[in-house]
Amino acid sequence: MDATPIIGASLLIGSSIFMYIVAFLAVMAVGGYLTYRTSPKRKQRREDQRNKNNSN
Repeated sequence: MDATPIIGASLLIGSSIFMYIVAFLAVMAVGGYLTYRTSPKRKQRREDQRNKNNSN
């Protein structure tokens, strides 16, 4: 009896899980970068709004 189809299937399942993990980490890294990149602008806008309210 040959066990190669079972080994091949388990390798395929293992590698697909690994690819899902890699894709998830890539999405998290890109999302974190975009959040980090846009947050200083948002913070500046908030400070401008606060300064405008204080001057009134």
